[in-house]
Amino acid sequence: MLLKVLIALCLVLAVVAEPPVIGSELCHSIESKDCSVYEEEVVCGSDFKTYRNSCEFAKGICSHHGHSLHAVHFGPCQ
Repeated sequence: MLLKVLIALCLVLAVVAEPPVIGSELCHSIESKDCSVYEEEVVCGSDFKTYRNSCEFAKGICSHHGHSLHAVHFGPCQ
């Protein structure tokens, strides 16, 4: 379980460190991940969408053309 959390953290840090571009290798790698195996850690995105975990949030960043999406707070959006 700790390994999955560390992998998810690395995934998010990679997305934040390098602006992902739709169609890039980074986004292809993220989009191919099975997010159902990641621990649930709900986050509210700046698009007012609730993401179940960091994997889904990373996929959201790739679909929002890079850094235009950011986390507003942990927990569901209101």
